[in-house]
Amino acid sequence: MGLSNADLSQDMIWESKGVMADDEYTVEVRIPFKALRFDPGVDTWGINLARTTQRNNFQDTWAPTRKGNSSMLLQSGRLTALHDLDRGLVLDVTPVATSLTVGAPTTIGNTTDYRYTTTQQFGGDIRWGLRPNVTLNGTMRPDFSQVEADAGQLPGDVRFALFFPELRPFFVEGGENFDAPSQLVYTRNIVRPVGAAKLIGKFGSTDVAVLSAMDGKEYSITGTDNPLFNIVRIRRDLGSQSTLGFVLTDREEGRRTNRVAALDGRFVFGRVYNTAFQYGGSVTDSGDGSRVGRLWESSFDRSGRNYGFRNSIRALSDEFGSQAGFVNRNNIVEANINQRFSWFGGSGSAVEQMMWYISGQSLWTYGGFFDGSSAREARISLSTTASLRGGWSVNVTPALTTDQFDPDAYLNHYRLRPNGLRSDTVKYTPGGRVTSLQWQARIQTPQFQKWAANINTTYGSDAEYLEAAQAQRLDVSATLDFRPTPQIRMTATMLHQEFVRARDSRATTITNIPRIRVEYQLTRAILFRFVGQYENRLRDALRDPATEQRIVLRNANGTWTLSERTETNRVRADWLLAILPSPGRVIYVGYGASLKQTDPFSIAERPERTSDGLFVKVSYQLRIQ
Repeated sequence: MGLSNADLSQDMIWESKGVMADDEYTVEVRIPFKALRFDPGVDTWGINLARTTQRNNFQDTWAPTRKGNSSMLLQSGRLTALHDLDRGLVLDVTPVATSLTVGAPTTIGNTTDYRYTTTQQFGGDIRWGLRPNVTLNGTMRPDFSQVEADAGQLPGDVRFALFFPELRPFFVEGGENFDAPSQLVYTRNIVRPVGAAKLIGKFGSTDVAVLSAMDGKEYSITGTDNPLFNIVRIRRDLGSQSTLGFVLTDREEGRRTNRVAALDGRFVFGRVYNTAFQYGGSVTDSGDGSRVGRLWESSFDRSGRNYGFRNSIRALSDEFGSQAGFVNRNNIVEANINQRFSWFGGSGSAVEQMMWYISGQSLWTYGGFFDGSSAREARISLSTTASLRGGWSVNVTPALTTDQFDPDAYLNHYRLRPNGLRSDTVKYTPGGRVTSLQWQARIQTPQFQKWAANINTTYGSDAEYLEAAQAQRLDVSATLDFRPTPQIRMTATMLHQEFVRARDSRATTITNIPRIRVEYQLTRAILFRFVGQYENRLRDALRDPATEQRIVLRNANGTWTLSERTETNRVRADWLLAILPSPGRVIYVGYGASLKQTDPFSIAERPERTSDGLFVKVSYQLRIQ
């Protein structure tokens, strides 16, 4: 429905009641106007209701819609003749008190002991409806202890940081108003805010979202300055479907600053066509002079029922940086061509839908693109997805890739060459271009009454960037959702990844991450949650593929680090008891522990505790009428 980036959680005070019959059910929901943002001068509202039947993955909408159209919201139904709507005063004040006890090993002299420290923290949240369609939110000394730890991930490319979604309630609520192309807004850069405020609203045809936050000193480079974040996102409607937007981000830490500004637009025409662009830049000052970077992007899309495409080009110069966003790679120009073909079976067909995606991607360095150099990376793939009767889905995707290793990425790499009784360090030279073939497959079951599952796998040759060589790659990710009773929900996942050297069949990296999440809804207001995760990561000592000599890394201070075999086995367990009689009125009691093992998945070896903590959090929402 085009709402994948929207916050669909309803953290408001509302009433509902349902009645079940033999072959039907009825639900009534009463939502007070205080919980909504709206323009009192508008007498017609757009509305649509969507229902997904889990057992077959069919979706029905109240107002007729076509997914082939570029805009789903434009196809909404209408509520007309609305008048005398009064939101009233909306002012919610929520004081919060938190007690936290943290344990960790402490070394005094030659003795290591495990000790606990206890702290209390008082803070609060405020929500003020300045106008019917404008809301101001503020938080002081927020605590997010109840937010579960991030699930482990498999790195698609070891060179770049992984993206973890925002889970903290203050930043999630209304987060879609800050969405900008190229992920220029990423609130997880605000690690542990001392305080924050945001203003979200609509003024005529213009959406405005402003966020300011002060982060803790412990997350600054100096350790003495509080990083300051300011984010502004403005988006203006052009007609019924097109938009023109602007984003400005600013991070300041003493003399160190990073500012990003960008203009973007999306224009829809012919019902199924749209074109989009973005152009911006960054100015970064680390205290030793300013660096200016550029960003630009454009795309052309068609979203039809049987045929669609998306063609795009995106570029970031080597000096571009966004410390308030998530830009894990710069100095690139990336071009993508994607073609989609769809076929729909008749009513009751064994194959309900077939989709084929033909995709091509080329990536250059920023300077190499303008110099006419060949692409550093290229990929072409054919994805085939079959949606079967009953809600089953099967996908197979072969992909052919070519990668050229960048010598600049290995400037601090040397190989250790034996020389009599000692060894010399010789400059390491990465290999040339490698061509790889991979196969990806996915099977997804329907949502049965008590369970659902899916499994994804990738197998084939791939570029291995740690040693700049080719390797055999195997990725497996499996998920099982199990609901044995209406009160119990369980989700188990298993991630496995390995890179095996093509030249000697020895593994360079192996990762295993099993995880389980269990929720028990004792009553409507009382929830118990357990999350457990084991993270096993192994990396072999790096060697020069040409000579098999060990690789040694030269550090920035002139010292040397010999690459050695490493293995970590980390365990994380979190328990939470949540009592939520209504939004804002909450009692949380939680305990979490981090542990480690020497031998992976050993039953005989008792895990060693490295840290743990117990917290109690109480909040009470005061509504001022």
